[in-house]
Amino acid sequence: MGILKNNHLRGNKGYTLLEMIFVVFMLSMILTFVAIVYISLVRASILVSDYYQALENVRLGTEKVWRYLKYGWDFQVTSTQIGIMFKDKNCNTTTIRLDGSSLNLEQCFGATCNLTSVFDSSFVGVSNFLIATDTPDTTTVDAYYKYAPKVIILYYNLELKSKRGSTTTLEFQQAVAPVNSVLSRSLCQ
Repeated sequence: MGILKNNHLRGNKGYTLLEMIFVVFMLSMILTFVAIVYISLVRASILVSDYYQALENVRLGTEKVWRYLKYGWDFQVTSTQIGIMFKDKNCNTTTIRLDGSSLNLEQCFGATCNLTSVFDSSFVGVSNFLIATDTPDTTTVDAYYKYAPKVIILYYNLELKSKRGSTTTLEFQQAVAPVNSVLSRSLCQ
């Protein structure tokens, strides 16, 4: 019997307890690393999605501002250069101005005024907004409306927000050449 017992032990191809513990430990380390990478990728994907929504909101808001200014008349920049008042294409008084951290568009139809935000405040905050115009200084009558600004330049300093609380800044300029800068008359007179 002693010989069979010894042969049985010599042919045993199993693993020791120490080897099994080492393999389980290594496998758990690899799975932990994979889980951390996966969670980081999901979080980054959510952040990118939030910033994409914010940028889309910026694009829509600046397009709205561009359309109003492109077809506006009788522009007057506020003394602090954070707002501009003008007549829209229907000759209603319209104002675009910075109120705190919100860029607002106010349209007045007679005695009734509607105030709307240009950007969705849950995605975009406005840190700074300035307006500059290139208005000709001329007293001669040319082929254009002599008092109309040739170019309106808007400077935006925006804060893009994510739903998770992180933010990033976006600074850019937008230039608009109003239609009335090439016409020799104002539609709102």
